Amino acid sequence: MELKNYLDDLNSQDPRIRASSIIALGKTGDRNAAKHLVGILENKNEVEWLRGCAAIALSRIPTEEGVQPLIEALQDDSLFVSRAAVLALGDLKCRPAIPYLEEILQDPGKKELQASIVSVLKTIGGTEVAPALLQALGNPDKRVKRNAALALGELRIEKAVLPLMKLMKDEDECLRAIAASSLGLIGDNRAVETLIEALNDHSKTVRTIAASSLGYLGDSGALSALQKALHDENKTVREIVTIALSKLRS
Repeated sequence: MELKNYLDDLNSQDPRIRASSIIALGKTGDRNAAKHLVGILENKNEVEWLRGCAAIALSRIPTEEGVQPLIEALQDDSLFVSRAAVLALGDLKCRPAIPYLEEILQDPGKKELQASIVSVLKTIGGTEVAPALLQALGNPDKRVKRNAALALGELRIEKAVLPLMKLMKDEDECLRAIAASSLGLIGDNRAVETLIEALNDHSKTVRTIAASSLGYLGDSGALSALQKALHDENKTVREIVTIALSKLRS
């Protein structure tokens, strides 16, 4: 179908037809379609979920024309639209959006977007996102903290080592497990003693991941602690400890 036909469908009274047209315009990748999608995104009288569809469709057309409208949509009154804008900017790996995403992370009135923003910052990647992710470790929302700890590990941010070591004392079992994993991914041996302590964590998941990370770090100083952990009450922990020991010995 030609671009003109999709544009004609944007005038339909049926929102389902307009939605199909919006999605199709994005799939074309045609730069000429971007201005029409921007028009829908910026139209406050349009159905909000269609405006959100326009934001996502813009992420399929890598053109500068769509970037600023998406950045402005981060502050939209509609949560649906602003969340769609966050995801679209992530799909575009839009570095110019980083300061605006950081600003929302610090806005207590934008809590609903913050967990998604942390994930998007991980997708964008690079050292520029590290300060925002480190700050997000102190966010009161567990989802935000977990996403930030995960992102810092996957991005191998060395400045995160000490903050992640502190999180190994957090009451949130899931956060401790993520922190243990990220410490292993970053590969800094300053974390060895903290991970050794985690072999005694009351959570079998944390103990398992701590053992795995110690094997990944390959520090012989963990040999004695891992040998003791061979007697762990949990079978999975014992299996991972065995693998970790084989890595250290080799």
